Amino acid sequence: MRSSSPAIGLDFGTTNSAVALAGDGGPARVLPLPGGGAGTVRYWRTVLCFEPAEDGAPMRTTAGAPAIARYAASEGVARLLQSIKSHLASASFVDTVIFGRRFRVEELVATYLRALRAAAPVDLGRRAVVGRPVRYWGATTAADDERAIGRMRAALALAGFDEVTFAPEPVAAAHAYAARLDRDERVLIADFGGGTSDFSVVEVGPGGTRVLATSGVALAGDAFDARVVDAVIAPALGKGSRYRVELGGEAPVPAWLYNSLRRWHHLSLLKSGPTTRLLERIAHGACEPERIARLVRVVDDDLGLLLHGAVEATKLTLSAAPAAPFAFARPGVAIDAHVPRAAFDAWIAEELAAIDAAVTEALAGAGVAAAAIDRVFATGGSSLVPAVRGLLAARFGAERLVGGEELTSVAAGLAAMAAT
Repeated sequence: MRSSSPAIGLDFGTTNSAVALAGDGGPARVLPLPGGGAGTVRYWRTVLCFEPAEDGAPMRTTAGAPAIARYAASEGVARLLQSIKSHLASASFVDTVIFGRRFRVEELVATYLRALRAAAPVDLGRRAVVGRPVRYWGATTAADDERAIGRMRAALALAGFDEVTFAPEPVAAAHAYAARLDRDERVLIADFGGGTSDFSVVEVGPGGTRVLATSGVALAGDAFDARVVDAVIAPALGKGSRYRVELGGEAPVPAWLYNSLRRWHHLSLLKSGPTTRLLERIAHGACEPERIARLVRVVDDDLGLLLHGAVEATKLTLSAAPAAPFAFARPGVAIDAHVPRAAFDAWIAEELAAIDAAVTEALAGAGVAAAAIDRVFATGGSSLVPAVRGLLAARFGAERLVGGEELTSVAAGLAAMAAT
């Protein structure tokens, strides 16, 4: 007997998350969430903010848009966790300590989901169809994917969802696309998230949905951001420079410091005792002290979120213009650069090649040629990157590309699946 819970679709993403509701024969609707200030938003950033306990009060935890607002107001006192989903497949990441309390990765996800449940304008019940990538970020074996699913299922149960069905995210996007059709089509669904790019070849329309093949690659928007960090931010913070060591001579500033900058949720991990002491030694002997001083300020003030915002602003401008400024200004840190779209496209060429190979895999798995695809439905924030759209247009023709609600299509499709 089916549960009486509402038909809920839950898209827990690497970068953004959304929840949708379907029922009463109408289309699925994305539920509004508090915006962290006035008004509401259609999705939340997948972030958690932890504020240390004070005067006997417990540690305060917030999620989504309110978490960003709380973190911004904390002046560096709070700790922000991002891209929690990217840890689910990792055998080496079991837990982390935040202000003296140890959290398992399942507890971190559950903390976010509880906040999402509490913020929703309706009772979400206990049943949900939950999205999953074709391959989780960092998963190299089937066991890694199974680990991610097991952790996600445990987190959902802790958050009150104990009747869960998982569905591939591009298949969910296909259901969202089907709602607009009055005839059957063969479609390539291209879902570009923060951590993964997923593809499905489906036959979809009033006659139902039939999945012919799926494929995926564990890179997308976060990988594009990392290339901007490598080319624009890291050099301004001393990458490639040297420092004088205690016993004489010089040494290169360790590259792993800048690798931590490439993924925003790793930046706060640099605020450890050993790393702080290393940065003090580097700053003391820096051959280019101004650049290293910027790095120290970025780490001390935990400026990852603000740097990420500057990268996002540059990418957004590049979606519509041939060039964009990169501008970041905080006390002790000023970075200004001119970013041509052609340069950005060159930086992400390796990622584009991997995405193109995943498209090839999906077509081969379905046993169809590109000419047999009626439409390409592109969703997810990185679907707006011109080089990504150009890749799809080159193979299928620009006239066959269609888009939708880039950040909420998956949630709507999951809810539609929950209602069937």
